[in-house]
Amino acid sequence: MARLIDTLPEPKKKLDKKVIILSRSRVGTFSLYQAMQKLGYRPYHMYEVVTGGFTQMMLFREALRAKYLGEGKPYGKPEFDKWLANYDCVIEIPQFFTEEFIRFYPDAKFILTEREVASWTKSMTNTAVPVFTSMHKFPMNVIGTIDKFMQGMVDLHVTLEEVTYHGRGCQDPEGVRLSEEDFRKVSKTAKALAPKDRLLVCRLEDGFGWEQICPFLGKDIPAERYPRGNAPEEFKALFGKVTAPGLRKGAAVLVTVILVPATAIGYWYWQS
Repeated sequence: MARLIDTLPEPKKKLDKKVIILSRSRVGTFSLYQAMQKLGYRPYHMYEVVTGGFTQMMLFREALRAKYLGEGKPYGKPEFDKWLANYDCVIEIPQFFTEEFIRFYPDAKFILTEREVASWTKSMTNTAVPVFTSMHKFPMNVIGTIDKFMQGMVDLHVTLEEVTYHGRGCQDPEGVRLSEEDFRKVSKTAKALAPKDRLLVCRLEDGFGWEQICPFLGKDIPAERYPRGNAPEEFKALFGKVTAPGLRKGAAVLVTVILVPATAIGYWYWQS
């Protein structure tokens, strides 16, 4: 069976990867995404995956399922080059492909942000976990079968949950424990494999911003404040904004396909 990545045309131009963020999600990655934009980079982040639509979500899903679930040939450098051709900075994707991104892009500069494991788990519980659980419930599980964008949203997040929690579910204690082991492993692997002179390590609890990032990247410090990122309430609002069009479209289809015929049948029944 052909992979989705193989069906896409070769891009006319492929940007060199200048910065690779090796951090896990919920460790300042959205603020880094905003910061990289302000510094003139073209960053690819989970936000780009989702707003990029069905194809972008399915590419990420395909890459994850190939590596972690043995479904198809794993992505190599040619595949990542094609997928990420229009970006010179990659965020969040590398957390699942740490060794690959360090090996494929040795000339890039690498940034790793860390935080206390318990704090990370709490942040995931307040943000990602409700998203994961919603994918198995109404209306997401129904609208995901009606609207293509929502199908991509559901399929990707189901896979992310499966990979992150080792198939045990985001609310299973053993799944959470394994996710925390992976959290530690990503940092350990990044610090062991990334070139020491091209790696910046920061801790969320210590605070990080322009003062740490800009000298490392050889950039002037902007006058404006460093981006705040997205706290749990902002995360929920952002997720709601992204999914709202698909939910509205799916709801309209449900009304047309299910409720209207049901009403007509009921009317016929009572009139007969």
